[in-house]
Amino acid sequence: MSNNYLKYTILFGIFTIPFIPFVVASSSFFPFITGKAFVFRLIIEIIFACYLILVLRDKSYRPHFSWIIGSLILFLAVIGLADIFSENPFKSFWSNFERMEGYITLLHLVAYFVVLSSVFKIHNLWNRLLATSVGASAIMAFYGFLQLTGKITINQGSTRVDGTLGNAGYLAIYMVFHIFFATFLFTRSKSNWQKILLGIVALMDLIVLYFTATRGAILGLIGGILVTFIYLLFKSQKGDRIRKIAIAGTITVLIFIGLFASIRNTTFVKENSVLSRFASLSLSEIKTQGRYYVWPMAIKGFIEKPILGWGQESFNFVFNKYYDPEAYKQEPWFDRAHSTPLDWLVAGGTLGLLSYLGLLFFLFYYLFKADENIIDKKGKAVILGLATAYVFNNLFVFDQISSYILFFTILALIHSSASSVGNHFWNKISEGAGKLFDNEKAKPIIEAVVLILLVAVSYFVIYKPYGQNKDLLYVLKLNSEGKVGTIEEYQKPLSSGMGFSESLEHVSQIVIGLSASPSVNPELKQELFAVVEQAFEKHLARVPNDARYRLFYAIFLSRYGWYGRAVEQLEIARELSPKKQQIYFELVNNLILDNQISKAVEIAKEAYESDTSYEEAKFIYGLALAASGSFDLANQILGEMPERKLIFDDRYISLLLNLGQYSEIIEIAKKRIELEPSNLQHYITLTATYLEAGRREEAIQTLEHIIALDPNFKEQGEYYINEIRAGRNP
Repeated sequence: MSNNYLKYTILFGIFTIPFIPFVVASSSFFPFITGKAFVFRLIIEIIFACYLILVLRDKSYRPHFSWIIGSLILFLAVIGLADIFSENPFKSFWSNFERMEGYITLLHLVAYFVVLSSVFKIHNLWNRLLATSVGASAIMAFYGFLQLTGKITINQGSTRVDGTLGNAGYLAIYMVFHIFFATFLFTRSKSNWQKILLGIVALMDLIVLYFTATRGAILGLIGGILVTFIYLLFKSQKGDRIRKIAIAGTITVLIFIGLFASIRNTTFVKENSVLSRFASLSLSEIKTQGRYYVWPMAIKGFIEKPILGWGQESFNFVFNKYYDPEAYKQEPWFDRAHSTPLDWLVAGGTLGLLSYLGLLFFLFYYLFKADENIIDKKGKAVILGLATAYVFNNLFVFDQISSYILFFTILALIHSSASSVGNHFWNKISEGAGKLFDNEKAKPIIEAVVLILLVAVSYFVIYKPYGQNKDLLYVLKLNSEGKVGTIEEYQKPLSSGMGFSESLEHVSQIVIGLSASPSVNPELKQELFAVVEQAFEKHLARVPNDARYRLFYAIFLSRYGWYGRAVEQLEIARELSPKKQQIYFELVNNLILDNQISKAVEIAKEAYESDTSYEEAKFIYGLALAASGSFDLANQILGEMPERKLIFDDRYISLLLNLGQYSEIIEIAKKRIELEPSNLQHYITLTATYLEAGRREEAIQTLEHIIALDPNFKEQGEYYINEIRAGRNP
């Protein structure tokens, strides 16, 4: 392949990347994440292979040194070391389908940075790439407008638009980048029609950003705009037109902030779904968010491992170990601290955070030092505003593939515009590589090795994980359609690979459902049990400190009747996550089923006392007390709960049934009927309880009442009545 073909292949790949956010792989598990990541990886692998061959042939494409690339290398080294020593090195490297990050994504992002900054150093195509990305954002904005008008469904099922990114927060930072990109191009453009077009796109992006209702991104945008104006204010001369614009802009932003503060409590703001989110910002509102509980957990995790942290994709270990019982109102599991600096602090410790902050520091450093013939003061002001907005936004969220790409694009832009800095170590490496690359005999061999590696990497990084993803989705679809597959179909997703743990979680839940189905072949049930059991043992042998999967394993064992083994797993899980109530609840359930009643009461009490306001903990404690025969205390505890909770929770009825408290069940069933008179299931529950209590005439009367309510039940009801009158239990 000629150098021109290599160059054009690279350029084609680079100019395709701005359209990756539109990839939604509906035929894959986590379609908004996996499709984008797989496509990005494939493009990068192809263009990086082409780049390596091009570098081999033309040394002008070789990367030059700046401390941005030096920081990236250091960052990679630190995080790589942290991943090696993480609790789950496999996941730290590969990540999973839900996130598609890990060290493998970092490697691809750095490869993207190297190719982009090196190729665009030779061919000044930055305006075209940014214009392409802005054009893509216009399409995304139009898609958002269609969501607002109801023509296209909002994926999160709310009023906050999310485009093809599947998350309003992801779309918000995407739009922030492109508002600044459009502004950057606006400052460079000399054509009025281009400026008008860029202004229109920026306005479209701004409207969509507003309707994402993402506070961090919008506040970041406002702060970034303010920083842009302030920079121009200090960098412009008195009387300069730009200085006047900067003064006007600064005053306008400050007036806007003050105006909103003055009307935040008005009816207009409170009744607006977007503005009310900003008006509600307060200390008390922050206390209701997951971050209020998760951030302290992250700090505790950092204190335990302050140097290299826990490795990527390991926040779940911190979350489990330092779980705050008061966080029960939030999501049951967090795999991120929901703050980029905190996430890197946990993943890489002090060294990881410092190396990440080094990237940001040198981004700003080279931005200020950039030659004004390459990036003028207006361009610097805009990028400074963008970087400020991005950093502020990331204080409250984590990156994902779309924002990663945009951030590394900015890194590459600043690096490519930086003057080459002399570095002895870098020069030594370049000289050594140059000797190898300039060896004409070695070139064909190196090119062949590059092509072989391209095929191998694509196979293991894309083809294999994608196949496993499809296998898992196939099993999930079978289950959703009420179908039963073959043993081989359930085994496939459980093959070793990046999706192993996720597949295990979902397949085990499906198998639990199948175990309770009378229509499933008993032999298949046993085969499925053996397959899933082996998979759990394999995972826990590799990651013994995974409290979450020990809980999943215990639930799996319990549903198959292995209560003693489930208790063993739950006791280990409780040691790993000593304050996670969900583990306690499952442990109490299995202790009762294993006839260890006194131990169940002890554990239930501990969970209850960890936070007495937790309704579920109160309920479980009350059930355990009732199971132990301590009815007075049980009634006292359960009496503190809403009556409706007791009436409609089947676990309470199941316990009463086991204790033979039929009169109590009858009263509950009657109350259910009183509250929901059209629900026939409540009458059936009442009928069954009358039969268990030996009150057969009342059972017949209830069945007759059901027939009167629903004539379609007549044939079945009369059959039951005849069976009861004949002295049999139907």
